[in-house]
Amino acid sequence: METTTRARNVNGQAALPADSAVGQPESAPREIIGRLLAPTNGTAAPERTEEAPPTAPRAPLAVFCHEAPDSYVGGHVAHVVRALARRGAVVHLFSRHAFDLADAGAVVHVVGGTDEGDAVEQAQDYVRRAGNAFLETFPPGAGPVRLIGYEWSAAPVLSLLRGLRNLDYVFSTHALERQRSDGSSPLAQKIEEIEQTALREARSVLLHDPATAELARASVPECAERVTQALELFPVWDFEADLDPGTIKARYEIGPLDPVILYVGDLNERYGPDLVLKAMPAILRNHPQARLVVVGDGDLFWSLRVYARYLLLEHAVRMVGHLQGQPLHELIQAADMVVVPSRESTPWWTIQAAWAGRRPVVTTHGNAPALTAHEQDAVLVYPSENSVVWGVERVLFDADLREALGRNGRQKLDERFGWGALAAQVEELAGVAAR
Repeated sequence: METTTRARNVNGQAALPADSAVGQPESAPREIIGRLLAPTNGTAAPERTEEAPPTAPRAPLAVFCHEAPDSYVGGHVAHVVRALARRGAVVHLFSRHAFDLADAGAVVHVVGGTDEGDAVEQAQDYVRRAGNAFLETFPPGAGPVRLIGYEWSAAPVLSLLRGLRNLDYVFSTHALERQRSDGSSPLAQKIEEIEQTALREARSVLLHDPATAELARASVPECAERVTQALELFPVWDFEADLDPGTIKARYEIGPLDPVILYVGDLNERYGPDLVLKAMPAILRNHPQARLVVVGDGDLFWSLRVYARYLLLEHAVRMVGHLQGQPLHELIQAADMVVVPSRESTPWWTIQAAWAGRRPVVTTHGNAPALTAHEQDAVLVYPSENSVVWGVERVLFDADLREALGRNGRQKLDERFGWGALAAQVEELAGVAAR
């Protein structure tokens, strides 16, 4: 849904005149917010009858973003808004540009803007438009609403609404002006002033880089206790390439329809690569076209190769050694399952990567008990070759289970290590988390 700003609020009153200082915070840059809401002419609308606000499980969240959706920041905001909506939050995005979020359930208010003037003048125009749109959407008496703004260009509207309506806000930024320039130009100095005002006023400051957080604490010491480091996202975008699995399998001399069982990890006793190799003769009896691809290096590399030859498995086993980056990401996407037969707890990366690629996982009960759930997002086995055989065949024989494991694993990854986790952090900082 898109809405267009008007210069009147919903009570029919003209927006604040340019010289009005009512509610203007003393610390806000006057050249930015002094002329935010221009007066207009027109006939006043009938007065509203005050009604009790509807009961809602949580307050709506107003998100302010000046950046375009195809920019880095705009893309980040789109993902967060989608995740917030999926979590049941009522989200209103006040943006200069159109965001395609109708399917997510978020309300997008496209306020428009001008490309004339410098960056500060363009931000000033956005603040006036976004401020009017907010006041139309949330008139006095409409109930509580929380605010979050992204980057310096959205900060002045937060400061304005704080002064006009006594609303707390969350300020989020990926970098400060001192990191982008030497701060010597008048424009850079104005931007830095806006940023420092936001750092001083914000209820919470959400920063995405440790260096930015350190600089914020140093430049505005009073914000130190309100600075929060954003959660680090698992890079699911590395596992979303539009690829042909058969083409990837061909790199390893595997047929396009041959089931690929993928092992990724260190080649030592702790990680248990020998267990999946020893399971292959039994697996091949029912699935003669199955192929095992072993990625990694370590003490067991040569003994595994010798063992594969001893068991006459050379036709079904590919020992590819160390692999990283895009070739590894593509191989995970092309695999039919990922097996993590660790004898004890090992790092979760392989499971997370498999889930990012929507691949089913077979792992041991003791490897990641705080992460995996049996036959919900993984098949859990014991660290023995017979149990590994059972787990692998459990996946190979059931196509519906394969699909469900990959889908549920990706959902859990998003909730705990992706945009869903970041959205939960935003909810908590803004004070709109479900009670």
